[in-house]
Amino acid sequence: MNTPLPAGNWLQGMPTAEAYWLGKLLFELHHQVGALESYKEDPRSYLDAYPLTPRARDAILNNDVAAIYLLGANPYLLRAHCIGMRIPEAVSLAALRGAAAEVPHG
Repeated sequence: MNTPLPAGNWLQGMPTAEAYWLGKLLFELHHQVGALESYKEDPRSYLDAYPLTPRARDAILNNDVAAIYLLGANPYLLRAHCIGMRIPEAVSLAALRGAAAEVPHG
């Protein structure tokens, strides 16, 4: 039987600043009118408004679903991101399954 992951930010017992900013970005990107369009026009400039770590920034720019999840992004916000960025469900689910294999289950 697997040991449940700690409560908090899904993967982290205590949410990190990195996870917070990822969550804020994902929420605003997919809930503010015009935000997704602005992001798609100039992703790098759009991300400049957020104090993302280089690895978080790269994960977003590359639509690296597994990395975004492992950095602590809320899975519901990540799902909205995959839909908004038109990442095929089979691709996003495969990435999440791969990420789950990397998470230690004690």
